Amino acid sequence: MASIITNSLSLSFIWLIVVWPELALTQRSCLTPVGASGLCVPSQECGFVKQLQDIYGRNIPRRLQNQMRQMQCNGETDEFHLCCPGDTGTRMEQNKQRSTATKTARAATGDLNRIDPAGYRLLDSVTQCGNRGNPKVSGGRNSKPGEFPWVALLKYETSGRQFLCGGSLISDRFILTAAHCIVQQPTLIGVRLGEHDLAREEDCTYLGGIHRVCQPPHEDFGVEDVRVHPSYSHGSINNDIALIKLDRSVVLPKSHIAPICLPIDDESKQLAHDQSFLIAGWGRTDKEDAASIQQRALITRKDVSVCRSYYNNAPVNENHICATGSGIAHTCRGDSGGPLFFKHRFKQHYRFVQYGVISFGGQRCGTNRNQPGVFANIIDMLPWITQNLY
Repeated sequence: MASIITNSLSLSFIWLIVVWPELALTQRSCLTPVGASGLCVPSQECGFVKQLQDIYGRNIPRRLQNQMRQMQCNGETDEFHLCCPGDTGTRMEQNKQRSTATKTARAATGDLNRIDPAGYRLLDSVTQCGNRGNPKVSGGRNSKPGEFPWVALLKYETSGRQFLCGGSLISDRFILTAAHCIVQQPTLIGVRLGEHDLAREEDCTYLGGIHRVCQPPHEDFGVEDVRVHPSYSHGSINNDIALIKLDRSVVLPKSHIAPICLPIDDESKQLAHDQSFLIAGWGRTDKEDAASIQQRALITRKDVSVCRSYYNNAPVNENHICATGSGIAHTCRGDSGGPLFFKHRFKQHYRFVQYGVISFGGQRCGTNRNQPGVFANIIDMLPWITQNLY
């Protein structure tokens, strides 16, 4: 957190002292930007900051960074100080920390069970979603170039392999992924779309073994904002979902980049109890190596009791999807955040629709090929998704 404040915010704080002179107080007491009383304390001693760090790690959303800028005050040392609201003193109690950040997060989302009309209309307007791919696939083999054009790679600021999680394009501006791919992870610095083979500059195939056909180059995007479900807690598998807002819109349509549909109509929400799904990503294979070529697998839905019995310490509930394949290693580390999807009836057509986000199940990858995977249920999360597509 200190590095974020130092590197991203410090140059912007000078003008805040001019705009909000009431914050530039020499005493320990201060007024927040909304006129409430507070104490001017080092940022790391403010419960508001502490809880945001617990929720978002190093990827605090820009709107909350702006809020912290407005809370700056002059302290007694050279450390960065905030006018911390209430009687937050030197260290807030854990329950007060959680209450402050939870209220801040919920203020941006509202009622988590309410479908937002504007967000719904945005998803409904993505007319060409899920309009690619080949549904006849089996487990554990390479996908074809451009077969699943909605699958994204998340790039982090770290040494070695930088692509540590996956995601899916759901509109021209938003990526859907897992919350645990954002919270307490290295800094997320980009998103890649239209990739197939990480080891090659060109993704090509031969039609009929003769004609060489190459798809357009992949495209890299920056990150404008990240939005983590406010009820997610680091280390939990509940509410394991997040949205990434790209720094610019994806120009659509493209042959190798396209959004996937979400189950927003009644037809697409009807699932069989033993429904089969597809997963795709660049996670570790059964050889314990990260895949350079996008992998795909076919898995089948199981009762959540199967996942409960396999993962004794994981609170799997009816808001999850439990699924497994036969004789394949799937949902390995690196696949996290990627989509669970299949071709289904969608607004009087058949399109690929996403029903889950890869959440949990890869820690034993390569040692037990029949392990089930746990997926965040998209249908259950639709209200929050629609509320955050802005």
